Amino acid sequence: MKNWSLAMRWLTLGALVCLPALSQQSAAAASAQESPTARATAEEVLVDIIVRDKKGKPVTDVRQEELTITDSGAAQTLTSFRLVRGSEAIGQAGAATTLDPLRQIRLVTLAFEPMDQVDQRKLTRSAAIDLVKGEQGTNVYYSVVVISNRLLAVQAFTNDKQALTRAIERATGGFGGPRLAAESASILGELKSSLGGSVGSVAGQTAGPPPGTDFTAPILARVMWDMMRMEATAASQGARLSISALKSLVQGLQTMPGRKSVIYFTLGLPVTPELDVPFRNLMSLANRANVTFYSVDTHGGRTFAGSGDARIKAGSYTTSEATRAGENAEAAEQLRQAAAASNATTGLSGSDAGGSSIGRNTPGAVTKEEIMAADTAETSGRLNTRLPIRDLAESTGGFLIGDSNDLRGPLHKVNEEISSYYELTFDPHIQNYDGSFHKLAVGTDRKDLIIHARNGYFALPPEARAMGLETFELPLLKAVSDGKISDDVKFRLGAVLLQPHEEGTDLSVLVEVPLRGLQAQTDSVKKTLSVHCSLAALVKDAKGEVVQKLSRDRSFQVTADQLKMGNFVDKMMIELPPGKYTLESAVMDRESGKIGTARSDFTIAAKGKGVGISSLMLVRSFAPNVKGLDPNEPFQFQGASITPTLDSSVHKAPDAALRLFFVVYRDPSIASKPTVEIEFLQNGKSLTKASLPLPEADAQGRIPYVMTVPAAAIPPGLYGVRGAARQGDTSSETVMPVQIDAM
Repeated sequence: MKNWSLAMRWLTLGALVCLPALSQQSAAAASAQESPTARATAEEVLVDIIVRDKKGKPVTDVRQEELTITDSGAAQTLTSFRLVRGSEAIGQAGAATTLDPLRQIRLVTLAFEPMDQVDQRKLTRSAAIDLVKGEQGTNVYYSVVVISNRLLAVQAFTNDKQALTRAIERATGGFGGPRLAAESASILGELKSSLGGSVGSVAGQTAGPPPGTDFTAPILARVMWDMMRMEATAASQGARLSISALKSLVQGLQTMPGRKSVIYFTLGLPVTPELDVPFRNLMSLANRANVTFYSVDTHGGRTFAGSGDARIKAGSYTTSEATRAGENAEAAEQLRQAAAASNATTGLSGSDAGGSSIGRNTPGAVTKEEIMAADTAETSGRLNTRLPIRDLAESTGGFLIGDSNDLRGPLHKVNEEISSYYELTFDPHIQNYDGSFHKLAVGTDRKDLIIHARNGYFALPPEARAMGLETFELPLLKAVSDGKISDDVKFRLGAVLLQPHEEGTDLSVLVEVPLRGLQAQTDSVKKTLSVHCSLAALVKDAKGEVVQKLSRDRSFQVTADQLKMGNFVDKMMIELPPGKYTLESAVMDRESGKIGTARSDFTIAAKGKGVGISSLMLVRSFAPNVKGLDPNEPFQFQGASITPTLDSSVHKAPDAALRLFFVVYRDPSIASKPTVEIEFLQNGKSLTKASLPLPEADAQGRIPYVMTVPAAAIPPGLYGVRGAARQGDTSSETVMPVQIDAM
């Protein structure tokens, strides 16, 4: 398994991974002071369970022989069993021993989504404040985040109740994104400063802290920092944004042992067909990372018969028939909306504004409602937006809270589960780590018990678990590590350099996949086509060491015309210091199983003084007047969302045009305005130059620009296009090749 070593550079906390499936504990956990161990080796499965009676009260007298557990239907023998309560572990004989310091830490993240109604914010605020002000278990730390137009930090991990109260008030105060974004940037700056630029990790605490040492602060800072490392390209709109943000939280938490929870305050999650794969991946990752979700529906009480508090009191957290009836009513309304939207004419070019898009060479403009019409119709048949948040909670061992104007009681149940739970382990004797899903079921013969546990895990090899890899990444990274270039799946790969900073340069890794090269799955009943592809990319420095790992798993529906003409484009944002780099990538067609690989090199120069300019990019398509466009999205121009292309060829046609997109970065310390000059060269000789008038810079000092030249005016041939920006006595330039093809 030596191939996995090439991905170790980006792994910072992998030596101590506590997963629901097959986890490893720290050496501290193996100290002699713990006799009733629940130590999961590389070949064991660790499962947390919550046990209540039929009235919803915790049960603390369960014996090992009263439980049964099956793995994909096969009965398993428990190798260890204990009750974890506070800072102690209680074994079968009732003897209590002290947990190792790391396992005493309980982390809870309160994740809030925007709420339009004042009463919704008031309901949520009251419940969350009551939760943090209530009686807490040992070593429980809370953090507060907001999922707005991106993932924003409002409060780093703390047990300071006053600080948490203020953070909850800000998170539910209806403040605009810019204000919370400024606070989040300040918090992240403090975290970075406290870490001192170190890449140290929880894994470094293998020997345990010296007696009397406050080891929690750097650990909590590291975890919070990792939680907020959401890839900018994933920051789209709606459910895709939410799924990406929640995934980022899980990835940051995955390396900590002990009980970890995310309390997700939301109005619902519309998981459309194209989001099925990333949503399943989120639940899979949460289960592997031992993170429990508790979903809170912030609508409050509804007009139909609810089941929230009654369900909690009864110890049964499934949705009632009354709730389903209400969800069906909402679904009917959504279906009517989908029918209305489908009456509009929808173009082929479109983007989810989240770093990926499907389009063809002809630009077109469509509304969000038109793009989502088919998905909305399908969603209506899924009983609307409550079922996904219920599934997210129940599949990870939590439960759904809602249908009530008083959420405090159910949230108190969450507090109980954070502080007290059972741990059990078993050896599944897996012979082939094929990435398949293993369904877990924990049962008991005692009639008065109700058990809540995770629904399963994926069988991944130890190296993959240690690195937090997702199932779809395994064959891709193996193909990359083999070092062979393959065009079994054709795609384009490249790095687009964007804004330079003192510490590094922002860039976007672009992967562009022609849909015609993918095998489509046909649904004869719905008359739809769907494609499913996965990609992984490794960025290596001049020494050949991996500095970034990027991956995506995309599934979406397409028309026959899109399948023939369309391209899938994914934009993945990263930041790198100056130096020479190699980009290695693989794309897999999930239907055919074929994999293509590619490699490219690029260089990042040290930031010079003054003005800057991005790489020049050809424009595949653009969508004007996009509502809710993220102000941090680099691929935009005057309210339009830009989809770049790595195809450097322009085919001459009567209406064809050469469209170039670039961004000029103004230096605020220079009084004069920037200018830019575009020059066409052939065989090293200058053919023509043109100075372009630039508009004013935005609040971030950016001046995006789209230049359009009719293709008919350019003779066929290979050209170099040079863009040169100037401001005062400073300058910056970039060059790209362009091929103009004859008709």
